[in-house]
Amino acid sequence: MFKIRNIITISDYVTVINIIFGMLAILLHDFRFVYISIVFDALDGIVARKTNTVSDFGAELDSICDVVSFGVAPAYLIYYYFDSTAVLFASIVFLIGGALRLARFGILDVKHFIGLPIPAAALFLCVLSQVFLKYNFRSEYLVSILAIVAGLLMISDINYPKYPKKPFLVLFGISIILSMFGIIGPLALCALVYVLYGISKMKM
Repeated sequence: MFKIRNIITISDYVTVINIIFGMLAILLHDFRFVYISIVFDALDGIVARKTNTVSDFGAELDSICDVVSFGVAPAYLIYYYFDSTAVLFASIVFLIGGALRLARFGILDVKHFIGLPIPAAALFLCVLSQVFLKYNFRSEYLVSILAIVAGLLMISDINYPKYPKKPFLVLFGISIILSMFGIIGPLALCALVYVLYGISKMKM
């Protein structure tokens, strides 16, 4: 019999923090908790490699947490703020795309991401939705289009880099911090650049 206390590692605790913030995003209707989840999603892999605690259990736990934090939470938030039938449909498309993306990721072993990673898709959808709300641009149709596009990008065959270059990571980290104080322009730019980078590298 597997006992959780015997197989859970320090990196798994970091993963659990990811889903905690994902749940807080849902309960408190706050996009910023999704951004914090992204940070802990990145940290759990680093901690696992540094402590040599990479495991199948950790990989499964990570995928489950990602479905909540980067699939369910963004889908719920856009419907909460842009309540419409179109957004309801789009949020379901986004969630399905994210679940399929994670399932495919779990069986692949490649040096790059195939399809837009679900944390990046969540960031793209959440931060642009937050920009719209900040400037009182409540276009449920545009948000629906963005959600569907993000969902389709996740299940596409477009290659995305696993490890962006250091200057981009530094800028991203600063942007996350600024977003906690309501300054979301830099984070929106980071999301757009990453999404468009993969699209620009598509082979026609």
